[in-house]
Amino acid sequence: MPDIKSILLLCSFLCFITGIFSPEVIIRWGIPSVKTRKRVLWTFGVMTLLLVGVRQLTELTSVEDKEIKHQEDSTAFVVSDSEEGHQKVYKMAPSAYTDQLDIKIVNQQTTSGDGVEEAPEGYEFVQLDVNITNKMAEPYTINLKDLQLQTETLETLKPIEEHMSIQSLHLLADESKDVSLIYLQPIKHEQLTFSYLPTTQEEPEEEEVTVSQIGDIIKAKQAMIQVHGVTREASTKDGYEMLFVSLSIKNSTTMTVNYYPFHFTLSCEASTNRMKPILDMNEVKTLGISELVSGGMVSGTLVFEIPKDARELTLHYDEPTLFSTQSIEVDLTSTNSESTPLQSEVHLNDQWQSVDSLAKRQLSVTKVELAKETKYAEAKAHQQFVMVGVELTNQSSEKQEYSAFDFKLMNEQGRLILPNLLLIDNQSELTSGTLEAGECVEGYLLFEDTDLYTNFQLIYSPSHWKSNECIVRTLETPLNE
Repeated sequence: MPDIKSILLLCSFLCFITGIFSPEVIIRWGIPSVKTRKRVLWTFGVMTLLLVGVRQLTELTSVEDKEIKHQEDSTAFVVSDSEEGHQKVYKMAPSAYTDQLDIKIVNQQTTSGDGVEEAPEGYEFVQLDVNITNKMAEPYTINLKDLQLQTETLETLKPIEEHMSIQSLHLLADESKDVSLIYLQPIKHEQLTFSYLPTTQEEPEEEEVTVSQIGDIIKAKQAMIQVHGVTREASTKDGYEMLFVSLSIKNSTTMTVNYYPFHFTLSCEASTNRMKPILDMNEVKTLGISELVSGGMVSGTLVFEIPKDARELTLHYDEPTLFSTQSIEVDLTSTNSESTPLQSEVHLNDQWQSVDSLAKRQLSVTKVELAKETKYAEAKAHQQFVMVGVELTNQSSEKQEYSAFDFKLMNEQGRLILPNLLLIDNQSELTSGTLEAGECVEGYLLFEDTDLYTNFQLIYSPSHWKSNECIVRTLETPLNE
């Protein structure tokens, strides 16, 4: 519906046009000598211009008010800088409950630990202060475990229950409350999505529990797992001992997947809470975060600190998916003597190509060396350095960025390994930079892997937005020539 300013503007404009042709029709007052086109132009021309100016100012103010209101109503990014200098961006995910609930992150704090509990390598604790408002006309109860963080690799992070003073938040109609939640999040991920994913109010689906024993090959939705054995050693902590669980994980999906040791926990009759594995980066065989291609496999050891002489040991595996109702349990006191070893079956993505160029970048492998030490570093026991010399050429007419972390090394078992940050000689390393049109750069990439393998493939993905498109080059190591 038009407002009064628009109506006045229209009337003034019509009078202006009509008065040009018939001034006496518009100017109904005064003597005939003043009923002229000049009088019409002066009177209604100025009035029309003033009304146009007023209308434009009003619309501009209205647009600014709408933009401000939209910014206030929209879910904006919350940006922070952690102690290590990594920028974090928290994005509020839209949900079906946006009209009923108003959820905002009002503050966040990150820390590596409090002296009693330290975050594992590559992780940090974050405390999110969240304001929740019930916009409905009736009470509503929120299960705080449904307030989740999601990483760039779609890993779902739930608040740590041990640090939750309450499990649920009850809000009356139009009531607003603040709550603090603590998460364990990866340091390297710069963008995290905060979302409210309420569990269904219907009767929960019965959880499928798979109980196995040492030696059994366990099939989960995203992995195949086989526990090989269990050993105990004395601990430096009084009343405790170290438990070592050796196992293998195989990627049973058709995609490249990251597997985390924190998806495993241990329970025993001497403890009411499940125990998480300890990461010892000095221990070569410790199972760390592993990226596996389809059919790829990694073997390693999970280390737990348990009460001395604890019995009824059970290893639990919880898959990082919202839709799985399967619980994996391995009885560590029972062994299958007729077990068959788990084998890798590496399947490369169809878009991974054995070519020399991709996205107007040409890749050449100039040299491959296996070594136990470099000028500044020495490989751990039973490990080796794989040094790969590469030459990268910009074949386009524009500048192109490059980085050593565009490369990964794949071993015989299908595990993808990122370049090591250790130096070769402080001169030969390929780091990162910009290539001008037609320019090329040459340097070494340094990887560290077990000395059991001699067959490797170099994976180069020039675009983070099209990570499935890669160059695959089989490396001719000195032992295979």
